[in-house]
Amino acid sequence: MTVSANYADDVGSLRLKACQDGTCTDKELVLHPGSVAVDQGCSPDGVCSATSSPDGTLQGFLEMPALSETPLDATVTGTSPAGTALQARALTFTPTGEYPYGEQCGRVVSAGVVLDAEGLKQR
Repeated sequence: MTVSANYADDVGSLRLKACQDGTCTDKELVLHPGSVAVDQGCSPDGVCSATSSPDGTLQGFLEMPALSETPLDATVTGTSPAGTALQARALTFTPTGEYPYGEQCGRVVSAGVVLDAEGLKQR
């Protein structure tokens, strides 16, 4: 889960409930500052490097016992830094499967959502 940079200051804590194929996982998320990779270029001998730079987002992770390409119901609740309840947000979406390391390495199914002031969206 990613909390957008323009909403991160409004979030103190988040809880994510994800239900798929009759099984639900519900957990308080540990939120960490997000970052982006910044290209630092390549040397003349072809050695390239990058560094990470904070991007103002917050990142959290929910481990599920299994994940498939069937609809998933996600519900996010939480509090502001002052402790007041944030509006609950819900989204039903379908996780996607890809071959990030090539077809020889097998299919990886992943699910990601982004929370901002307008609601919850599939990443």
